[in-house]
Amino acid sequence: MAKDIEELQSIELALWEQLKDQDWLANLANKLSELRWLLPRFSQYDQRFRNARAVLELGAGEGWASCVVKRLYPGTWVTASDISEAAISGIGKWERIFESTVDARFACKSYAVPLPDHSVDLIFTFQAAHHFLLQMESLKEVARLLKPGGVCMYLNEPSCQELIHPIAKWRVNAKRPECPEDVLMVQEMRKAAARFDLTLDIVYKPDTVNRGVIEGVYYKVLSTLPALCRWLPCTADFIFTKGQ
Repeated sequence: MAKDIEELQSIELALWEQLKDQDWLANLANKLSELRWLLPRFSQYDQRFRNARAVLELGAGEGWASCVVKRLYPGTWVTASDISEAAISGIGKWERIFESTVDARFACKSYAVPLPDHSVDLIFTFQAAHHFLLQMESLKEVARLLKPGGVCMYLNEPSCQELIHPIAKWRVNAKRPECPEDVLMVQEMRKAAARFDLTLDIVYKPDTVNRGVIEGVYYKVLSTLPALCRWLPCTADFIFTKGQ
């Protein structure tokens, strides 16, 4: 199993090395379109971000979302982290675009963050947690890092029930086979949360923004019949709160 993990991580690292030379305008357009998903989260969870003195982003990629956080909450200490040094080293261009400078950035695995125990008020990911290969270990690290009463938010993540996980996982990897991805199983996330003294709230997000035609129709149905979000694959925010 360890070998499998290392092989999958090497694929992701190699992909980021290739992406260093990607077309900058195409990348900019892509991230700005994703901003249409991210910005409403700051309205919804504004008080959580506003009350946080120290924020950590896991799986930040090039750190553009951390730059947005720093722009919106300039008094907060913001740290961006990603498994790839090649990725996180590209944060400078996003700092120039968003006219903000994060306070720290480094490369690390989601389950091995070089920060002290109980040192972070808020941890977040944006469309990244489904790339974490060791979910249980990552949430154990989240619990270690959070201060009592702290919050971790996995934002805009694909979710599903355990029964349909194989089909859901096959679908997301068929869409983007070059980078291994997963779908967060609701049951697994609840089990991990309970194990590490984290309360989990799941907020389903059947948004139709930035969807293709077929996905747009699918998510329109989910938004019309929200009860289906609990049973069918659906984008969701996973909100973990650490006990006092």
